[in-house]
Amino acid sequence: MIAFSEVSIGAGGLPACSRCSAEVQVRLRDSAEVVRDIRSAVEQWKSGPGPNVVLGRAEPFLHPELPSIVGAARDAGVRRLRLVTGGGALGVGENASGSIQAGVRHLELVLLSGEASIHDALWGRDGALAAALKGVERFSEAATAHGMPIALTGRIPVCRHNAASVPSAVGALGAAGAVSVVIQPAPEGGFAPDAAWLAAVADTGMVNRVWVTFSGWTEPLPGSTLHAHAPYVTLAGTS
Repeated sequence: MIAFSEVSIGAGGLPACSRCSAEVQVRLRDSAEVVRDIRSAVEQWKSGPGPNVVLGRAEPFLHPELPSIVGAARDAGVRRLRLVTGGGALGVGENASGSIQAGVRHLELVLLSGEASIHDALWGRDGALAAALKGVERFSEAATAHGMPIALTGRIPVCRHNAASVPSAVGALGAAGAVSVVIQPAPEGGFAPDAAWLAAVADTGMVNRVWVTFSGWTEPLPGSTLHAHAPYVTLAGTS
């Protein structure tokens, strides 16, 4: 199990269901504060492979100083740096190649569905799924070109509006090369899973060779209690 310390880069800009709640206004933290928290996470790292940091809670590619933040993380001694992203920005310009060259090796792609008509409609952005998958493809191609190993993981916020489409999101993430996916109840999502739903999602993961973890639910997990444990764990973050 590899742990990551979460450092907030702000709020907003990541895929979320617009039917459940109003879109979170994008607010980005000052880069000096983000770098301070990264250095603190490195200094407080206790054990296990690392130190590892995930920049989360906001779309990192919206931050105008992302390159300097990534550089500061590298200089501070971060071994693994993960970006949580909606994916689309990786297909723009040299973002994918630049991220690889800057030292980013881990991505967490957030999807609401593996079907464009659902993902795009729920988030309220036309073409979002196609852009996300293209962005991840560009990132993988850049990593290959530079001879760098990478790791792709996924996260699927689940609510009553996308619950039936979660297996398709797992399949899309598996096809994109994700090694693990966290299924997480969305705030105010109003969805309570049953055993059949849990089994369908887990089975989709097994078929697509992606490990599925269910977070935040107390229902019995299908097949094995191991589905309560992810290969990558995010520790309590800083704001």
